[in-house]
Amino acid sequence: MNMKKLLSIAAVSLLVSATAQANAGNVQKEWFNAASYTDYDSSDNSLLMLSSDYFFAPQESVGVWDDFGYLDTDSNVGLSYANDDFSNAFSAHGEGFITKEWFVTGSISDLGEADDHYSFGFGYLYNENLKLSIRQEEFEHGDTTWFKAEYNHELNSTDYIGFTIETEDEFDYLNLSARYLMHVGGESYFTIDVEHNRIDIEGFDDNVTNVLANYYFTRNFALGLGSYDSDLAVEAKYFFNDTYYLTGSVVDTDGGETSNLTFVAQF
Repeated sequence: MNMKKLLSIAAVSLLVSATAQANAGNVQKEWFNAASYTDYDSSDNSLLMLSSDYFFAPQESVGVWDDFGYLDTDSNVGLSYANDDFSNAFSAHGEGFITKEWFVTGSISDLGEADDHYSFGFGYLYNENLKLSIRQEEFEHGDTTWFKAEYNHELNSTDYIGFTIETEDEFDYLNLSARYLMHVGGESYFTIDVEHNRIDIEGFDDNVTNVLANYYFTRNFALGLGSYDSDLAVEAKYFFNDTYYLTGSVVDTDGGETSNLTFVAQF
C-alpha cells in the first residue's frame, strides 16, 4: 500500500465523518486501542501494529482528545502485535501500583520466546509529578539495567511541560524527550514533542533528533510539521469524536517516503 492509497482512505473517512459532532470539555477513558500501518519505500517493507492498553482507573484528557497527561500514575496492562515482511511477534507489558507511590513493572517482548527477552523493575512516584524507575532487561545472551526519570510540571490549569531521561548501566545509550502542551484559546491547542537519542558502542556513535509540532485548530482537527533525523515530517489528525480518531503522517527520507496511517479507539 503506497501513500496515495493511505491518503485516499483518510480522505474517505473524513468525508463520511463530516457531520460528526464534537463533545465539549475533557473526557475520561480507560481502554485504549490502536491499529497502525506503516509503509517504508526505502526497504520495500511494511509494518502492521495492533495494540491494546487498559488502565484500572479513568484517565482524564488534557484539553485535546489524544493527550491524557504526561505521566502514567495508575496500574495498567497492555498487549501488542507487530507484523512485517520478515517477522511477527506478540508482546505484553504491565505496571502495577502497590501503593500510591511504589509500583512494579514487567514486560515480555515476544510471547513466543518469553525466555529470551523480558524485563522487570520497580519505581517510585513522588508528589504525582516525578516518576523514577529501574528495570532489568534479560536477553538470551546478556542483560541490561535501565534507569529512567520522568517529570511533569503543570504551568497552569491547562498547560504543562514534561521531561524524560533514560539511560543504562554502561551509559552507551541515552534517550532524552520533552513535551509541551499549551491552550491557545477556545478549542485550539499547540503541542511540541522533542526527542534525542544517542548511541555510543564499540566505536559506533550516532545521534538522532526528532521534533514534531502540532496545532489543534478545533477538537476535531490538527496539523503537524516536524523533522525526523533531519527529514521533513508532516502529520494530520482527525477526531470523529472523543472515542475514535485517525492519524496520518509522511516522512520524506533520502531513500523514499515513510507513510503511516493509525486508527485509535478509546473507551
